[in-house]
Amino acid sequence: MNTYQLKKTWHKLTLARELNERLKLSEGDRLADKEFAVLCLIAHHPRITITGIVNHPYFRDTSLSSIKRFVLTLLREQLIRADGGDNDKRERVLTVVEAE
Repeated sequence: MNTYQLKKTWHKLTLARELNERLKLSEGDRLADKEFAVLCLIAHHPRITITGIVNHPYFRDTSLSSIKRFVLTLLREQLIRADGGDNDKRERVLTVVEAE
C-alpha cells in the first residue's frame, strides 16, 4: 500500500466519522461503527434484507444476532424503515428514511 492510498483512506474515514456525529439520535450519542456501517450499506443497496446484510463480505465476522440488534437500533432511531417483501410478507425490506 502506498502513502497516497493511506491519505485517501484517512480522508474517507474522517468524513464518515463526521457524518455519523451529525446524526441526531434520541440518546444524543452516535452510532457504533458497525451500526453506522449497516446504515451505509442499506443506503448503498436500497431494498436490502437482513439476509443480504449477513451475506455481505464486510459482515462475515458479525453474527446474525448482532446484525439484527444493529437493525433494531436503526429502526428505533427512525433512520431506516422495514417494509414487507413483494413476494414474501415475512421478508423485511430495509430502506433509509430520507431527512426532510
